[in-house]
Amino acid sequence: MGNKTLCEWRRSEIPADLKTLRKIVRKPKFVCGKCARSANDKNYLCQPLRLKERSLSRQPDY
Repeated sequence: MGNKTLCEWRRSEIPADLKTLRKIVRKPKFVCGKCARSANDKNYLCQPLRLKERSLSRQPDY
């Protein structure tokens, strides 16, 4: 997909490059503030916002 951000991908482009998409969205650390897509590197998003990492020992909030 070149240097495009996920935000710029067209729906028709996604099936052609699923392998790359899987790498980008695996274990996301960022979310786009514009379109809510997620990625593991901020360079894949046009308005990246860091997701907070959750501690494994923390109890869930119910």
